[in-house]
Amino acid sequence: MKSIANQPALKIGVLLAYVVLYLMASPVQAGQSREATAASYLERGVSFVKKGEIEMAIADFGIALQFDPNSAAAYSNRADLYYRKGDYQKALADLDRAIEINPRLPEAYTNRGAVCFRLRDLDASIRDHSRALELNPRLSAAYHNRGVAKHEKGDMDGALADFDQALKLNRRSAETFCHRAMTRIYKADWDGAIRDASQAIKLKPDFAEAYVARGASRQLKGDMQEALPDLNRAIVLDPKCADAYFNRANSWRAAGNLDRAIEDYGLVTELNPQKADAWARRGLLHLQKGEEAAAQRDFSKFRGLDTARAKTLEEEIQAIRRSRVAGQP
Repeated sequence: MKSIANQPALKIGVLLAYVVLYLMASPVQAGQSREATAASYLERGVSFVKKGEIEMAIADFGIALQFDPNSAAAYSNRADLYYRKGDYQKALADLDRAIEINPRLPEAYTNRGAVCFRLRDLDASIRDHSRALELNPRLSAAYHNRGVAKHEKGDMDGALADFDQALKLNRRSAETFCHRAMTRIYKADWDGAIRDASQAIKLKPDFAEAYVARGASRQLKGDMQEALPDLNRAIVLDPKCADAYFNRANSWRAAGNLDRAIEDYGLVTELNPQKADAWARRGLLHLQKGEEAAAQRDFSKFRGLDTARAKTLEEEIQAIRRSRVAGQP
């Protein structure tokens, strides 16, 4: 399973280490035990995974469980495939059963923590990754995933500590460098974020999120000339990356190019209609240009998504109205 701009990508893998390999011509042979038959289907399911035949693999893991209902490996492997399909509830049920069968399987806790993250149960995600680390303190993925969950909860110091530990165990993880960069942004450590994002790009040159992180860091540091190429590159690599358009819109707005900023904020609202800030910022730019009807439509969308900041938006609206009355740009 895999991985903030908005939302971190988590890492998880099929538990191939728990597969017992049997050299058999076919999954079922006369006279073999139920456990051996289950192992044969488990083995064939893994081979289907390697070939990308996910539905066939799920079917074989299911048959393996019919012969051996206590196969933690079959439950774990099938859970991984459900995760890939986005069926998180089925993945969770399989991992619950795998852990019930074998409570000392650290990878199963890591995998369940990843599923809980996708289900937005951050506390459960942190608990499961912590349990995985109790069982195996050298699981870099568990530190990485727990760091992402802590970031989402607003515990930036805890997230940084986990990313540091993950990188001590695995210096080749572009994702961890990228996520640490994004956490550094929240800590206003622009230079540290730029270094981490640059390292992520060095390890993975086509990593759009890392370009977004570095572009945002440069933008916040005030280096617009360096920020724009990074954000443009992110968009080339991932034309559906809403965060790249959002940050590029911020750059256009800071440079006074309202039309291009409005265009990019519009693309953000198409790609991620739930991003309240994009509606608010585009509305404020419409208001600056005197486009009252368009501004009100955007403000209405924002208020429907974020009632808590309605007062702050109203203050910004009034500030723009006062500046227009005073004849200021």
